[in-house]
Amino acid sequence: MRIRTYLLIITILSVCNIFPQSSLIDTTFHLPSQVDSVNSFSVDYKSTPGSLQIEVGEKENLALKRYAFISFGGTPPADTARKNPFKLIDGLKTGSFVEFPSENVGGRSGSYIIIDLQAVRRVKRVLFFSLGGNINTRVRAYTIYAGMDTTGIGMEKVYVEPDNPVANPEAVFTPVTARYVKIVLDVISTTSSTVISEIEVYGEGYLPVGVFVSSVRKLEKNVNFGAFEFEAEKPTGTQIYYSVRTGDTPAVDSTWSPWSDSSDVSNSFYTVYEPRGYVQYKMRLETSTLETPKVHKVIVNYDTNNVAYNTDAYISPQYAQILSEQTFTLTIDCTFNPNDYGIDTIVVFTPAPSQFQELRLNGVKQTVQYTILGDRIIIVMGTTLKTDAKIEILLKTSPYLAINPFRTIISSKLKNNPQRVNSKVTDQVDAWSIITVGVPEKIVIGGKATPNPFTPNGDGVNDKTKIEFFVGNIAQPPSILGKELRAVTVKIYDTTGKLIRDLLDLRTSAYAYIAENSIEWDGRDESGKIVRPGLYIYQIFINSDNGGEYVTRTVVVSY
Repeated sequence: MRIRTYLLIITILSVCNIFPQSSLIDTTFHLPSQVDSVNSFSVDYKSTPGSLQIEVGEKENLALKRYAFISFGGTPPADTARKNPFKLIDGLKTGSFVEFPSENVGGRSGSYIIIDLQAVRRVKRVLFFSLGGNINTRVRAYTIYAGMDTTGIGMEKVYVEPDNPVANPEAVFTPVTARYVKIVLDVISTTSSTVISEIEVYGEGYLPVGVFVSSVRKLEKNVNFGAFEFEAEKPTGTQIYYSVRTGDTPAVDSTWSPWSDSSDVSNSFYTVYEPRGYVQYKMRLETSTLETPKVHKVIVNYDTNNVAYNTDAYISPQYAQILSEQTFTLTIDCTFNPNDYGIDTIVVFTPAPSQFQELRLNGVKQTVQYTILGDRIIIVMGTTLKTDAKIEILLKTSPYLAINPFRTIISSKLKNNPQRVNSKVTDQVDAWSIITVGVPEKIVIGGKATPNPFTPNGDGVNDKTKIEFFVGNIAQPPSILGKELRAVTVKIYDTTGKLIRDLLDLRTSAYAYIAENSIEWDGRDESGKIVRPGLYIYQIFINSDNGGEYVTRTVVVSY
């Protein structure tokens, strides 16, 4: 019995060593060691111990950069720039304004402005600013309404000013619950335009957004980060998002990972640099109602044992002709500590559909299992890799973006916690990215339909045709090259030119509409009926600076 007890204790200790799960847990947020007070804003982490919530405030302009609409009672200004309603809420009090013409040039009283706060608020104050403080162009008389919609029934009259004598009037009234504020100009001058440079709206209660940024936390060693959890109250109309970033230094610098994509899902994974010894998290709280979300607990899970101690990935050749298919080698240099889990699986995220050719370990081809999906290749090793090695993955692809990142993660069958592979960054570009050179002759490349002919008779064989094409390198990635989007459509016509089916109509950046992302036609028209056998025309169009580019081909429907 004693021997069995010892064996049980040894077994438990061994299991604990294999799965060294740890967590950073915050249940209070107000201590100086817990909060980055410089970058946190509009969030209350002091008044209620153990609770993080949006701050109550009366100093935030609720109208700033929301939405506005103007209805001119008479003739609007001839200059379109002077009737843009968004200039009333852009935060600029000089050089940005809206003009309401005087009566002698067609202006009329009864013009009105509606401001959509895009959230429910307790509104109690409205400020007007005349351009340059000019009293001659002031708002002379006005009525303010507020409510939950823009109809007469939904709006309550909250303030009337029959004779305003000042350039920048302020209207203060009993707080009212509202999303919309309507301002009616009751008097227009006979000879002077009314020129408003800005309108500000203030209220009481919780602010729309609050952001809590934690202090940088030092962990006991470089770790592999796991799921992020939070416990919270989230009333209807409120949201909670988290982001995480990691680094090797006690102060955030250029070597740190960017903030991970915002997520509102507790107990979810995120992408940061790994393994790392410092971490920082951010909580964004939002409300479109009179209530606030409240966060009571934050848990950052991590493993003190990693999949690999260190990794470094790079691709060669790194420069390639755009849309020219060739073979590339993605290399991952790996080093391990004795307690690391080791690598069983490699996932390579492919910005363009790619073919797996082979995997080499220290120059020797390996037998592996692999699965190719539309945006990734999953490679399962024959045996767990736990010794320092050079992994080379040969891929065939046609890069079509300006920058084509082959982001990679590794994982172990012992732990459901993948680890991001490191890749050196130069001029904002990771070493695992293919950089394309040259310019494609056209924005739309390809346009093949497969199979052709096809037989949409419901027998499960060739019932659909897939139209495949590339949209060339339009502003990708947006973080470096901008956010240009262009309209793209795919339409089916019969031989008389009659439109049969709209298959695609959206705005796109560079994209590969191939493989799983291809555009399918099932042989049906817009009403859902199978078309007659015969020849049909499919046309791909993308808007461009030269008026647009078309690719027009034919496909045969057969039975």
